[in-house]
Amino acid sequence: MYNKQIDSTFVYKAVKAKKMKSTLLLLLIPFLLSAQPEKNAGLLEMGMRNTYSTFSAAGYPGMGIGGQMRLRILERLNTEWFADWITTDIAKLGRRTDAHIGWSVLFYPIQKKKIEPYLIAGHCFDYTKVRINNTGIIDQSDRFMNRWSSAAQMGIGSHWHISQVFNFSLSSQYMVHLGSDVHTHIHDNRLHIEEHKEEGFSLEGHLLFTLSLNIKLANLW
Repeated sequence: MYNKQIDSTFVYKAVKAKKMKSTLLLLLIPFLLSAQPEKNAGLLEMGMRNTYSTFSAAGYPGMGIGGQMRLRILERLNTEWFADWITTDIAKLGRRTDAHIGWSVLFYPIQKKKIEPYLIAGHCFDYTKVRINNTGIIDQSDRFMNRWSSAAQMGIGSHWHISQVFNFSLSSQYMVHLGSDVHTHIHDNRLHIEEHKEEGFSLEGHLLFTLSLNIKLANLW
């Protein structure tokens, strides 16, 4: 009788200890998961961006707004799909408008938690329109020139992860046009526009600086 009581007490304590271990393990699961290295592949992001275009028309800079979506296909390889609308005031004599719709590939040579530098290269389709303003002396407001073409861009950039959800991104890229481009120059206080047709690449282009704020939406795989 005494041995049976000892056996039942031992079994009770063993079962109780097992339940405590199971409860403790369940409580530790969130901490164990958070301690695992963060997987970036499959990350989907959306963002808003501002773009500054240097010497885009007769040496005058342009400012623009836009949006982008990123889908990271590998740990060190990301894709970016973007659209920009850039306007340039050409000495009050005219206005240039550029619309860019394209994609880029981002490669991360090193991976950091807070600051993440990258190399970027891509392609876009762009629409350019230059209209001459009415200066009050000669009405040329009906004069304009536009064209559709494509361009390639390449540069460097970096992400700054301000939290687990948000990040700032800053990049600098040089864009070269494929085909024709609309050129402008000022002579005798008048704006002149003309279309230059190039065979292949035109080294004359835009130096673009882009600052964006992005939010992580989901991890797709």
